[in-house]
Amino acid sequence: MYKNTTSKTSDKVLNILHENGFSHLFNWEDYRFYKKQVADAFNLAFEIAQQFINNADTPSDYEEYIF
Repeated sequence: MYKNTTSKTSDKVLNILHENGFSHLFNWEDYRFYKKQVADAFNLAFEIAQQFINNADTPSDYEEYIF
């Protein structure tokens, strides 16, 4: 899970996306759209990040790495 070091929801979303290799997906238009879609969520940042990931048409940046 991500560390909560900021109070801005957009920064939290970007941190979650970055940790999962999806930071390239973040854009303000989609962010505002997803924020309205999940406005009643308990963990708003997590739910917005999930929307970005679930609607992604590109794989994670970490997909190429062998662990």
